[in-house]
Amino acid sequence: MTRTVPRIRLRLMAVLSIVLGLTALLWATPASAHPDWQTYSANSNWKCGESRHIQISTQVVSQVCLITTPDKRKGQLVLVVSNRSTKTIELKGAEFDSDIYGRWDGNSDLGGGFCGFYALPGGQARGCFGATVELPCGVGIAHQGSLWVNSADEWKTAPFSIDSLC
Repeated sequence: MTRTVPRIRLRLMAVLSIVLGLTALLWATPASAHPDWQTYSANSNWKCGESRHIQISTQVVSQVCLITTPDKRKGQLVLVVSNRSTKTIELKGAEFDSDIYGRWDGNSDLGGGFCGFYALPGGQARGCFGATVELPCGVGIAHQGSLWVNSADEWKTAPFSIDSLC
């Protein structure tokens, strides 16, 4: 009888382990700095364009920044939105136009990143991070972001460019 109890416990533990493992697989999401709205902390590796308020509120400002590795060989864009008002705003989406994600034409999504809906409370800021990519050396690059807030049409951030990274 004592041998049966340990076998039952072992089987029960095996079944429980399998169930927990499958549950973890079904609910797990990949970790990444792209493409969700995230809190951020800028440092000297961030080069940013002009910060401008969006067309529906002077209390909501946005800008696009290029974040580079210290050796400037890799980088990613982030579209930063700061809600300086006391009301929650609805970020309906954001995307990038940039030479680092393909040929920049100022009008089309080039696959660098897209962030979907996010309710941004008053007094908070978030960044939509693009993919990290190899950066071109010795050439100028241009960047611009598009943002949709509340019921407003598309809002383009101030374009900015960097003459050369290397």
